[in-house]
Amino acid sequence: MKLSDGAIVELLGLAAVPLSHQTLESALDAICLIAARALPQADGASLTSFETGGPKAAAASSDWARDLDEMQYDEREGPCIDAARTGALFRVRDIASETRWPSYMPRASERGAASMMSIPMTVEAKTIGALNIYSREADAFTAEDFAIAEVIAGHATLASQAAAALQRHRDLADQLQTALSSRPTIEQAKGIIMATKGCGPDEAFAVLREQSQHQNIPLRQIAQELVDRQRRS
Repeated sequence: MKLSDGAIVELLGLAAVPLSHQTLESALDAICLIAARALPQADGASLTSFETGGPKAAAASSDWARDLDEMQYDEREGPCIDAARTGALFRVRDIASETRWPSYMPRASERGAASMMSIPMTVEAKTIGALNIYSREADAFTAEDFAIAEVIAGHATLASQAAAALQRHRDLADQLQTALSSRPTIEQAKGIIMATKGCGPDEAFAVLREQSQHQNIPLRQIAQELVDRQRRS
């Protein structure tokens, strides 16, 4: 399979997505934009995620593509839902004359979609989502386009996993930073309790922890309130 220079540039851009976006949501949106640009006849792309609560439009290159995704959830039928259910790839050459998915296809046609592809995204034999690519032209996608879309879906799976892992690391770093910045305040609060109750550091910390659990307020907030009261007195 020979890729166009434009498709190669877009595919190479997938590798940088996890590092160039602060949130998983923005990273997935960027993946959809890359997918839509990599195929000349594509007018929109979306990523459907499959969770315990049912399918969800995780990202899209446009509101139009997102709407086409969500209509499948409303009708409880469509290529992306079947891609998740069966792990198969689906290409719809002409939405207006497609007899499969009889509830969804007329609605998609009314919204201007004329052809589409749905490619499952799989990790360790488990389907976690689907890449959906839409066109306003009938029979817009060739067999080569289908193959390129499979490559994009594979890269998108890896990129989305990397973005999710990076987001988890960022969240952990934020939590650690919060803990470190709270430590001096907690130590001050412990000192106040030790001076007031004549107890040791372990007992003082136990008092803070018990109050935190009883009021369902973070321990650092309890400590800050105690320090603030001491300063005002």
